[in-house]
Amino acid sequence: MEARPTSQRRSLSVAAKLALLALAAAAPLLGGDYQLRLLAEILIIGTAVLSLDLLVGFGGLVSLGHAVFFGGAAYAAAIASQALGADIILMLAVGIVTGMTAALLMGVVVTRTIALFFLILSLIVGQIVWEVVFHWREVTGGADGLRGFPVLTLHTGFATIPLNNGVALYLASVLLAFAAFLAARSFVTAPIGRALLGTRERQLRMSALGYSIPRIRLMALVASGGIAGAAGALYPFVNQYVGPNAVHWTMSAMMIIMLVIGGVGSLYGAFIGSAIYLGIQTYVSSYTDRWQLVVGLVFVLTVMIMPKGVVAGLKAAFGRRKDVEVRS
Repeated sequence: MEARPTSQRRSLSVAAKLALLALAAAAPLLGGDYQLRLLAEILIIGTAVLSLDLLVGFGGLVSLGHAVFFGGAAYAAAIASQALGADIILMLAVGIVTGMTAALLMGVVVTRTIALFFLILSLIVGQIVWEVVFHWREVTGGADGLRGFPVLTLHTGFATIPLNNGVALYLASVLLAFAAFLAARSFVTAPIGRALLGTRERQLRMSALGYSIPRIRLMALVASGGIAGAAGALYPFVNQYVGPNAVHWTMSAMMIIMLVIGGVGSLYGAFIGSAIYLGIQTYVSSYTDRWQLVVGLVFVLTVMIMPKGVVAGLKAAFGRRKDVEVRS
């Protein structure tokens, strides 16, 4: 099989990116308020899944406590907005600080372990946080959660712009997702990202070379927590609600499923997996309460047919087709 020229591969990549940008720009013109809020939720949760990919795809660290960063930041932003107002810059700052702080505290407990032990310890820490959120009714609302927040706003210095409609929330989510993608890509291409990959592939060799494995994992965990926290900060304002399920281990499991469907190690895959999962949850659930069965079937078929995820599977299929066209 002949390899495609580098210029051709680059042109295809550029064309795909331009198509995505055009679709993102056209979405406010094609969808109503409900659809745009759904797209905003997909992008926000996709950003959280993207942060999880830093741990799973590049560090080999599967976490069932990742919802702590996302949901904890969502609660922090919701509570802070009632006292300080809901300026989007302030909310993002609160979310990032909360996510990084939670990751730092969790990292003290879990970063010296790996594989099953990391999974179990992250699950235990996550359940402790969920218990606190579920029973601290005076602050978190308990099982009822929190709702009725101030309108998310953007202060420009000249005017205050309310971000309380689908178009504004969607555009804010697009900017968040784009910034998070750039941050994640910068992290994985930086020396710390290469070192994290080395701890996954050759842990003993990295230790022999003098690298501190726990320190590298802690830095990755804090970076991941910061991105997840930024996503969590906007989450309550999409549906004007945040509940204890946002910090439950099932939310972490849902993110892992999205990541596997989209493609572990593919930064784009986080958003594809989020779109597939939430699309099924939103539209199939309107016809049957067995929508989770459909998600399970999609998950199994993805693992069997495209074990590296939808993104890698489509790239491989598209590449083979182009190769055939070039050879013919």
